[in-house]
Amino acid sequence: MKKRIGVQFRKTRKTKHAFERIQACKRCHTYHVLWDTHCETCRRAYTPVREVSAAVTRRYVQTRFLLLGLFVCLAILCATTLTEIAIAIGVGLLFVCLFFVIQKKYGSYEKDAQLQTFFSQEEEALKKSFLYHLEQVGADVKAGQIKEAYEKTREIGYFVDSDTIKIRKIMFLNHFVLRKDMELELETLIPSTYDKDFMEYLREVVKVQPSLVKKAVLDYVRRYKAQILLLENGEQLIGQVAGAALRMRAYVEEYQDLIIEFIDYLPRERLLRLAKMIRDHRNENWEQLYHFAKNRVDTHFAFDPDFKGVL
Repeated sequence: MKKRIGVQFRKTRKTKHAFERIQACKRCHTYHVLWDTHCETCRRAYTPVREVSAAVTRRYVQTRFLLLGLFVCLAILCATTLTEIAIAIGVGLLFVCLFFVIQKKYGSYEKDAQLQTFFSQEEEALKKSFLYHLEQVGADVKAGQIKEAYEKTREIGYFVDSDTIKIRKIMFLNHFVLRKDMELELETLIPSTYDKDFMEYLREVVKVQPSLVKKAVLDYVRRYKAQILLLENGEQLIGQVAGAALRMRAYVEEYQDLIIEFIDYLPRERLLRLAKMIRDHRNENWEQLYHFAKNRVDTHFAFDPDFKGVL
C-alpha cells in the first residue's frame, strides 16, 4: 500500500456560477481561474470576467444612446419651421425616455446575453489559459508538489468536465490522508467507465465522509459490481457503500437489491440503523429486506442489547 501524506487543502471559492471564478488581465488579454490576484506577466491586478463583459455592454448602450442623440439632432437640423423643430425635440425626448426606461428594466437580461456572446468570442483565449494552467500542473507533478497540482486541477475541473481531469484529480487525492474536516469531492469525480483508482478513493471517502455517497455513486457501484468484487476486500467496499445509502429512505427503497446482497458486510452501526428504519417503516414494501436483516441480526447480534426488540 502506498504511503499517504497529510495535507491541508487550500479553501476553494464559493460562487453561484462557475464563470464567476474567471479573472481577466485586460492588458495581456489572458484569463486566470486560480487564486493569484495579479497577472504574472505584467503584474496588473486581475479583473472579474463579469466586469469585463459589463464594460463591453456599457459601451454598446452608450453607442446606442449616442446614435439616438445624433438622430434627434439630425431631425432638428432638418426641420424648417418652429413647429417641426418642436415636434422633433418632443419625439426625440420621448424616444430617449423610452430607451432609458427599457434599458433600466431589461438591462440585466442584456448583460447576461452579452456575457454568453463574450464567452463565445473569447473561447480560444480561455482554452489557451486552461492549457497554460495544465502545464503548471505538469510542472508541479515533476517537482513533487502533488497538493498544489491537485488544487490547480480542482479549479480547472469547474470548467473542464472530462475523464482526463477526473482521473488526474483521483490519482492526486490517492496520495493524501483523507479526513472528516477536508473539503472533499466525490460525485464530480465519477468517471464514465470503471476505474480502479476511483474505487481506491471511494474506499477512503466512505470511511470519513459517507454523506458524499449519493445516487450517482450508488448507480456507479451497482453498474460495476462485478469488477469491484475482483478487488481485494471488494465485498466490504460495496457493503460500506450500501451502508452509506441508509442515510435516506428513498435510497433504501431504490437500492434494496444492493443492501440485501451485501447485508453481511454492513458495519454494525449501519445494520442497527437499517433495523430501526425497517421497524419505523413496516408498512413499506420491505418484506424481503426485513427477512434478511432479521436473519443477520439473529445470527450475529442476538445478544447485543442495542438490537434487542428492534426487529
